[in-house]
Amino acid sequence: MIIRRKSDSLAVHGGAPVRDVATKPWPAWPHVSEEEWEQAIGPALKDVYLSSVEADPAPNKPGPKAGAFADAFARYCGTRYGIMTPSGTTALSLAIQAALDATGLDDRGEVIVPDYTYVASASSVLLAGYSVVFADIHPETFTLDPYSVEAAITDRTVAILPVHVAGHPADMDAINRIARKHGLKVIEDCAQAHGAEVNGHKVGSLGDAGAYSFQATKNLTAGESGAVITNDQAIFERVQRIRDMGRQPGGKRWEYATLGWNYRTSDYLAAILQVRLKNLDEQSAHRNANAAFLTERLREIEGITPPHTMPWATRHAYHLYAILYHAPAFGGHSRDEFVDALRAEGIPVVAGYSPLSQTQAMTSVATKHPGRIRVVARPNLEAIEGQAVWVTQDMLMGTRQDLDDIVEAIAKVKRSFNVGI
Repeated sequence: MIIRRKSDSLAVHGGAPVRDVATKPWPAWPHVSEEEWEQAIGPALKDVYLSSVEADPAPNKPGPKAGAFADAFARYCGTRYGIMTPSGTTALSLAIQAALDATGLDDRGEVIVPDYTYVASASSVLLAGYSVVFADIHPETFTLDPYSVEAAITDRTVAILPVHVAGHPADMDAINRIARKHGLKVIEDCAQAHGAEVNGHKVGSLGDAGAYSFQATKNLTAGESGAVITNDQAIFERVQRIRDMGRQPGGKRWEYATLGWNYRTSDYLAAILQVRLKNLDEQSAHRNANAAFLTERLREIEGITPPHTMPWATRHAYHLYAILYHAPAFGGHSRDEFVDALRAEGIPVVAGYSPLSQTQAMTSVATKHPGRIRVVARPNLEAIEGQAVWVTQDMLMGTRQDLDDIVEAIAKVKRSFNVGI
């Protein structure tokens, strides 16, 4: 006869949770303090307020804070040029249009995108006038698989768009070799990878252009906004034009050199980002240390595969700590049942992406505009679909005791699933 311990009764079934988030909440994100407000954030916002320059003061000239932050962030990433945008999505859209010199008025070729990513990675391509090819991912890093990229290339391919999913850098050396071989542009989606490095070089500096997001959940945030970085002067100048309604840098206010958008941004956001950029490396080190600790603990639980860092990734950003859940070791219960059970135990994990190509947004484009979306074989993605579970970066900013709660909750769910509690 199976003896059930009271402590093993799942919270989702009325038992006591491992962590009562009402009395023991997870670390808030972003980190805020009265001291930082008084010494840094407040004075920086006051400077903007009293300057009467809250955004771009002249055609195609960023506000002083936006310009200063963009320059500082470009230096941090190891590039010559940087420019702020209202969001990560607009940054990616600008990077694509500027790298490919696109107008968005016609279909000019295909861009290869991983099928495991946020919707903006594909919608930005389509709305720039290009077609999307959804390719496979590496089975351990969830980033774009170079072998799949090589197989997907046709005479219509114009660019590769690697996404540094969860903060793990894509295999940029392999991707760049393929790009050079076929004469393709490389646009990096760095929305989840602030501070991540490939062989000691920051992501975003490794292709023709990189796009970052500073949205509320990101490792560097001002609630919203983004940035494009590049080493290519021509790309930078195109970004400048497109983000300011097509105005020529240094030109007249009503002089439009090309089509463009209003992708200008606020100096208030830049002021906050300038302060928080100083903390990024320290916070990244904290996440990496906690990720290493959590990996060691989770290796003790059969049926859970912790994330694996590849040799080229000299620094993981750990925007997400992505584990693989193997249902047979948990009594056959689905990934979604596992996520629901953990959340009830006070561990706010989230399920990983589903294939982007299967979302209504993409299937409707494929139906209405045949040829604009192509999907190649994705055996790696199909093998892990329905298994990924994410621990978010704010949880990795906690203490070792916080991480112990994650391990304890997973172990409890496993015991309970396997005896039917």
